[in-house]
Amino acid sequence: MRAFLALTVPEDTADAMARVQSRLPTGRAVPEENLHLTLAFLGDVPETVLTALDEELSAIRLPPARVDFLGLGTFAEMERGLIFAEVRPDPDLAALQSKVERIARLAGADLPRRRFRPHVTLMRANRQPKGEARDRMALALGMPVEIPGFVARDLVLYASTLGPAGARHDELARYPVG
Repeated sequence: MRAFLALTVPEDTADAMARVQSRLPTGRAVPEENLHLTLAFLGDVPETVLTALDEELSAIRLPPARVDFLGLGTFAEMERGLIFAEVRPDPDLAALQSKVERIARLAGADLPRRRFRPHVTLMRANRQPKGEARDRMALALGMPVEIPGFVARDLVLYASTLGPAGARHDELARYPVG
């Protein structure tokens, strides 16, 4: 099963993100119910790993973390036309992510080793923008945005199913944070 662990985005933050999405010139908006901050993408994992992960996460207390936003961002060269709300670096959030990743590995998930760059994806395109679309996207990345931050309350284990209309995320389990 394709799965990931993420922080939920509260309603007022999701509403503000939806307003930002409506002003972005290119790509397909991530539905409000799919907005999240991924702490560990597990990929395709067997049920045994999900069961072990659930047992581990249910048995511990996760540290508190605050999530604040800097503005809009993208990955190298506007990869896939993806635009995200960039999260301000925070040592508590980094500690939470590191702990979640460590627990996922202990449960048997084979996670790639990469730098954590916290963000909430707002828009996706099927390909890297070119020409005028690239220029519009670059302008959008510079626009000021107001997205309220939040204190993380829940870590959610999601199943993710890919389809022609995009990904569908189904909650498998929820763990309190803080």
